[in-house]
Amino acid sequence: MLLYVFILLFYASGTWLAISRNGSELSLWILAFGIVLDLAMLYFDWTGATFAPRLGEGDLAAKVMRLIGFFMWGVAFFLRVLPKIDSFKWLVGIAFSVWLVFFVRSLCLHYRKKRSA
Repeated sequence: MLLYVFILLFYASGTWLAISRNGSELSLWILAFGIVLDLAMLYFDWTGATFAPRLGEGDLAAKVMRLIGFFMWGVAFFLRVLPKIDSFKWLVGIAFSVWLVFFVRSLCLHYRKKRSA
């Protein structure tokens, strides 16, 4: 679960830097590191690795939100390469919001399953 908190911190700090500093290169690096960690956790979840913490297990809506977030990060990075900084900032903010909803929903489901077991 600690890795997901680190991913949240990377996403939050990268989003804040991207919005406040008009898509600085540092914000892109921080966001990219969060995306790589999140993709690694998604891969470990799909392969059934026992050492990886499960988050959103069995919830299709949470998994779809996570994949939509990945798609939105990709489109936002593409918009950053183009000189469309305002669209980039909006899309980064929306992608972070979608990922945050996934994270909160998955935490609620995780602790509900843990409590009932």
